[in-house]
Amino acid sequence: MRAPYKIGIVWMALACWAQAQVFISQPLPTKDQASSSTGSAAPVTALYAGGVASGNLAGIVACDSSAQLTVSTATTTQIVALSGTKSIYICSLVVNGAGTTTGKLVSGTGTNCATGQVNLTPAFNLVAGSTVSAGVGLGYVVKAASGAAVCVTNSAAVAVNVLVSYTQF
Repeated sequence: MRAPYKIGIVWMALACWAQAQVFISQPLPTKDQASSSTGSAAPVTALYAGGVASGNLAGIVACDSSAQLTVSTATTTQIVALSGTKSIYICSLVVNGAGTTTGKLVSGTGTNCATGQVNLTPAFNLVAGSTVSAGVGLGYVVKAASGAAVCVTNSAAVAVNVLVSYTQF
């Protein structure tokens, strides 16, 4: 009766010292099914990253353009021009003040977004040297309506410096 008990203990002791098997697979190259060159319109067979947005699958927006602007008067000035019926996606923004003022992004049509103006950001309260930033260039922070430009509004005769990364489609 004691023999099976001793065998069980020996087996359990060996099992504790046994190394786990590790299977290593070699990485296989990914086959690209895209039939277009870089910079052309995305083909139907393209593979791209996506995520869940409001319960639905959506592609992740990647910004590939940038614009900068300094507005030194109390005015609204265009930073990204409209392009037909495309929407402008802002993936990152930095707003810096040289003094006490407010600065914000708006969208609209006409000269300097004067027609149908819509706030894209709140009015950021700025003081000398203050900076507001949002986004990192992948995934958008704000989106302008189709066929609208993006402009910067400054509330005082103090410099507001703005840098945005954006894309249009």
